[in-house]
Amino acid sequence: MKRGLSLLLVFTFVFTLGFSATAAEQVKTASKHSFLVVFSTENSLPSNYKSIVEAAGGEITYEVPKIGTIEVQTNNPTVFIKALLKNSSIKGLAPSIELPLNLPETNVNTADLSNSSLEPVPLGESIFDAGWQWDIEKVTNKGASHAISSGSKEVVVGVIDTGFDFNHPDLVNNIVPGSKTFVPGTTDAWDFNSHGTHVAGTIGANGRVKGIAPEVGLRAYRVFGATGGAQQIWITDAIIAAANDGVDVINMSLGGTRVIGQWYYTDPATGETLRLGNDAADMVAYNRAIRYAINKNVTVVASAGNDGQDLSNPAKLADWYNKVLDANPTTKDYDVRGAAFKVPSQTPGAFTVSATGGGFGTEDRLAFYSNYGNGAIDIAAPGGDVGPDPSNRPADYYKYLVLSTVPTYMPSVTAEALFGEKGYGWKGGTSMAAPQVSGVAAAYIAKVYKETGKKPTPSQVTAHLQQTAVDAGKKGYDPLYGSGIVNAYNALTR
Repeated sequence: MKRGLSLLLVFTFVFTLGFSATAAEQVKTASKHSFLVVFSTENSLPSNYKSIVEAAGGEITYEVPKIGTIEVQTNNPTVFIKALLKNSSIKGLAPSIELPLNLPETNVNTADLSNSSLEPVPLGESIFDAGWQWDIEKVTNKGASHAISSGSKEVVVGVIDTGFDFNHPDLVNNIVPGSKTFVPGTTDAWDFNSHGTHVAGTIGANGRVKGIAPEVGLRAYRVFGATGGAQQIWITDAIIAAANDGVDVINMSLGGTRVIGQWYYTDPATGETLRLGNDAADMVAYNRAIRYAINKNVTVVASAGNDGQDLSNPAKLADWYNKVLDANPTTKDYDVRGAAFKVPSQTPGAFTVSATGGGFGTEDRLAFYSNYGNGAIDIAAPGGDVGPDPSNRPADYYKYLVLSTVPTYMPSVTAEALFGEKGYGWKGGTSMAAPQVSGVAAAYIAKVYKETGKKPTPSQVTAHLQQTAVDAGKKGYDPLYGSGIVNAYNALTR
C-alpha cells in the first residue's frame, strides 16, 4: 500500500487485522528470488555457512544466528535449490515472502459525526471517562481493574509492529528505553503507518484514552517499513531481540500463512518441479524463535488473523493458500503441499486471540472477519466489528470499532472534530484484540511480581487468563472464543 494511503484520515476501518490478508491475501517476493534458509544447527550458524551459500550462487541478505536462519537472494533458484539441498547441514528452504501491511480504509464523512449517540469530548477532558472506549471498559470492568493492578515499568511489553509515536502524550511516560528497528535502511522505530501506535495505546495508554495496563512499560520493535512490508526473518529477529532484552510479554498483531509439509518450486523455463526440503523453513524459524522467547520467560501473544478461515482445517487452508500464491505473478511458481497454518498464531507456544464485536448494548459475537477453529484459538478479546456490508451500517458505526492512540503527526480530521486534537483513531481486527490480552497479561504479571517478588511463567500466565475469562458461545471451550473473552478484573481478583 502506498505511503500516501496510510497518511489519509486515521479514522479508518481496518479489516486486515493482524496484518494477515483477507481472501485476496497479498504476497510478493523481491525481483530476485529470495529464500529463507534454516540450518540443522538450531542455536547457531555453521562455521562454513557463507561458503555454502556462495558456492550455490546465493547472496546472504539477513542473518539470525540464534535460530540458525538466514535470508538469501539468488538469480538462479533452480541451481541454488539443488546445490543447497545436497548439503547435510541444511534443514530446509522456503520462499521469503513479504507480509503486507494491507489496510483497506473506509473514511467517515465529517457530516456523519453529528449522528453519533456519544457526545464530543472537549479538549483536555478524558475520552475514556466519556464512554468512548467500550472495549477497554469491557475488559477492565469499566476501569475497576486499574485500581488493582495497572502494570508497572518493571513489566515490559515488546510490541513487534510498525513502531511508535514516541512523543504521543498518552504513551510517552510508559515508553521505556531500548526500542529497535529491524527494517534494513532504517535507523529508528518511529511509526509511519499508525498500526503500532494504536496497538501500544490499547495495551498501556495513560492519558485522555486508557489502555488495559496504563502503568506498564512499552518498547517498540519495528518490523514494517513505511510502505507496509515486512519479511519474516525481520520478525523472528525481533522476537529474539525482545527476549534478550528481557521483555515480559511480546505482542504480535501480525501474521501470514505458512506450511507444515513441503514447499515446491517449478522452474518456469523447464517445467522442473523441486521440493525445498523435508521441513518448511519458515515454520521451523518461527518455532525456534518463539521457543527461544518462552525459554526466556516471555509470554507470546498473537492475533489469529482476519481471513474468516477455520484454522482447524489445515488441508483446506493449504488449498486456499495455493490459490493466493497462484493469483500473484511473483509467487505463482511456488506451491505448498501438506498442512497449512497461520503464523505466528498457530506456532506452538503462541497464545492465540480471536476477535469479538460488541459494545454499547450489543451482544458479544465473533467478528465476521476473525479466524477461528477448534484447538487453534486460546482466548478471545474485543476487536471491533460493524459487519461486512458497507451499505448496512449506521452513520456512527465507528463507535463499534476500537479507539486508541495514533501518531500525532498524521492527519486526524475526525479526532480533531470530536476531541479537539489529533492523535486518536479507530481500527478493527484481531490486531486490536491481541493487545487487549497482552495488557491483561502484563497487569497480572505486575501484580504477582509485586506480591511475591517472582514473575509467573508463560504457561502460568496463559492458564490463569484462560481460567478467568468470561465464557462465551457454548459452555466451556469452543472453536470461536477459545476459553472465553479475556477479563482483567477477573484475572486480578481470582
